[in-house]
Amino acid sequence: MVSATSYLASLMVFSVMVISVVSGKMGMTVAKVSHQNDLAIDLVTCDTAKGCNPYAGDTDCNTRLPVLCKQTDKSPRPAYAMTCTDHAMPKEFYCGWTMGYIATTPKVAASTFSTIKDVDAYCEDAFGPGWVTAEFHDSRYIPGMNGATYANAQWTQWGATHGNNYPSGGWSYYSYGNVRNDTRFWMDINDQPTTCWSR
Repeated sequence: MVSATSYLASLMVFSVMVISVVSGKMGMTVAKVSHQNDLAIDLVTCDTAKGCNPYAGDTDCNTRLPVLCKQTDKSPRPAYAMTCTDHAMPKEFYCGWTMGYIATTPKVAASTFSTIKDVDAYCEDAFGPGWVTAEFHDSRYIPGMNGATYANAQWTQWGATHGNNYPSGGWSYYSYGNVRNDTRFWMDINDQPTTCWSR
């Protein structure tokens, strides 16, 4: 027969275990949608239909997931076709180009990090200097870009005549890379409270 004292002790241990697993704080996550072998690029998206929530968060911060990291080297946009559609912004906004590379770290609880600098350091430790946390608004676009239009040399020429001031996109974007497609990733967002770390 289990005594009342031992039962209560067991209940307290169970409660502590539950609290340690569920933080209550929610962070935003994204996922890889596709990879184009011919261009060596990935499309990563915050797809609300599949759970991404940039306004309230979608995943408990104690969940172990890879961090999506980036390295920007000003690579011109390869000639990918526009597969996105117009919404509040033109379709190019949602199919922008990050001008660099992405990679994913080993899985980690986002609650491990206190600030965005800690997450950036985690990316740098994993991949080397110049790697930082991927952010929701990383992509850049040119109105009217599609396929070869405003790709490669045309991308660079447009930038040179516009002070390299490419408009900023969001929600989805292309990058060089071939990251895993079996899990969601932690991503930073700089204008919403839905990160597990502070600024």
